Amino acid sequence: MKSFRLLILSVAFVAVVLVVFFSRTVIVHFFQNFRLAFSGAADSEFTYENYGNLKAQNEVLTQSFSGAENANPTVNADRYRAKEAQVFSDYPFNNYAAITIDIGSDDGIKVGMPVLSAPGVLLGKIKDVKRTESEVETIFDPAWRSAVAFGTNRAKALLTGGPAPYLDLIPKDASSTAGDAVMNLASNFPMNSLIGRILDWEAGENGVWAKAKVEPPISFEDLRKVLVIINFP
Repeated sequence: MKSFRLLILSVAFVAVVLVVFFSRTVIVHFFQNFRLAFSGAADSEFTYENYGNLKAQNEVLTQSFSGAENANPTVNADRYRAKEAQVFSDYPFNNYAAITIDIGSDDGIKVGMPVLSAPGVLLGKIKDVKRTESEVETIFDPAWRSAVAFGTNRAKALLTGGPAPYLDLIPKDASSTAGDAVMNLASNFPMNSLIGRILDWEAGENGVWAKAKVEPPISFEDLRKVLVIINFP
């Protein structure tokens, strides 16, 4: 009996050694991720606003590296100049269709200027301007309509705004997969600025057009600051 227990212990010891040996990379990554998560939680400068902005910028960088034809021009500081603005809050009665920012005509803001939620990420456009503040129409407005392209083949579609934006009038023979980037084509905004990514796909009622839900890289609730492009077009 004693020898049997010794055998069991020996087998268990060998199994542990093998698991550690072959899984050491996984274990190292686990502890690295744990350390990063712990340090992030302990960082007094961590905010969900910064997290949202970093997430949006990561989306732009991912899209930029996916191919030169899809490179995002709005990240080129030599081409566009942007002015940062703070977003007023109507909490808890937020209006998804529009936001108000704290810069206006005194700051050179004009109707029609593109507004970004992060560098390279289209949020909307200036709709109304006062001396020290402006109203921004966002892609979360149900009245929003603009031309876009998506996927590696850059199929065209119509972006329809709302609390849950979606693509409409997609040709039924167009192909797409979840995660495909949606880029601006409308002349009102910088070419190829990022709108979001496709969530899912559904066939149209008439069998001619398809639809697809779009997930913007930053949520409306996370908006604290925006960028207004002041030298477009």
